[in-house]
Amino acid sequence: MLDNIRRKLSHQKHKVFYDKVCNLGMFEDLVYYNDVGYPLPIVRATKKASAKSFRYIYQTSKSVELKGESFEMLTCPAGTFIMGQILYEDDYVDDDDDEDNPPRTEVVDASFLLGQTEVTQALYKAVMGTNPSLFQASNTKARDKSLYPFSLQHPVEDVSWDDAILFCNKLSELQGLDKCYTKKSSQEYDWLCDFGKNGYRLPTEKEWEYAAKAGTQNRWAGTNAGGKIDEYAVFDESPKDSTEPVRSKNPNEWGFYDMSGNVKEWCWDKYTPKGAASALRVNRGGGWSSDVWCIRSDHRGGDLPGSRNVYLGFRVCRTLV
Repeated sequence: MLDNIRRKLSHQKHKVFYDKVCNLGMFEDLVYYNDVGYPLPIVRATKKASAKSFRYIYQTSKSVELKGESFEMLTCPAGTFIMGQILYEDDYVDDDDDEDNPPRTEVVDASFLLGQTEVTQALYKAVMGTNPSLFQASNTKARDKSLYPFSLQHPVEDVSWDDAILFCNKLSELQGLDKCYTKKSSQEYDWLCDFGKNGYRLPTEKEWEYAAKAGTQNRWAGTNAGGKIDEYAVFDESPKDSTEPVRSKNPNEWGFYDMSGNVKEWCWDKYTPKGAASALRVNRGGGWSSDVWCIRSDHRGGDLPGSRNVYLGFRVCRTLV
């Protein structure tokens, strides 16, 4: 029977690879892999399962084309994970490190799509018609371009939380999708998000950390080894004192790039949940000038929603409706 199942799986549009078969009564437990070879959550069968149960195909990616630019979004399945700051024996912690993110079990109760990379300058320009980034070839104030050649494949930066909200709505409009964001009042930064809409939005803080950890408890997105961080992240020990093009480093276990480093990424949430509309908004992942602690998957950052600087960017998300 398994040979028949494997043959059927091989003909699916998004091919799923499997490895390591464990006996589970009459049937078996398959460990699925996405199209870049990284493990995905296990699909479990029971003794009452049928061949139809094994036809579950994980939607690995969705390619989006827009005005000559393309970007990939990967699916994150619903699941449970440990969110928050987990300390290891070799962690150095000082009094300045945040202590407002204790570990706790969190449930992500709906699947969602998340950008495989941070929004690039090329995509931002295609949607909004402008490129606010400092690290771009046409900016005379940028560093020596012979040493730091910039391209439109660098992540967009110098964007506020409000800029990111407007980008998401505009991208939804251009794609013929329902906008997630509407103004709650005339007050600046006072937005409502309808998570039931099919359009683009910022990830929640919980969604972001879930995707960054990708089924692991790694301190950094893609690794738990301090000696390998530079293989996965652009941060303050990187040779270039600037951002680098997206996909310059290795992806994490679910195929996401730059979840640690390059630019800090805006999230939807307020840093303090009961704060006013102008309260700090969460950013995650750290940036090109952040130290190893601040690029951890569990580290929280916060900035005013109107803040614009060369450390701040974002990636887009969509609810799977």
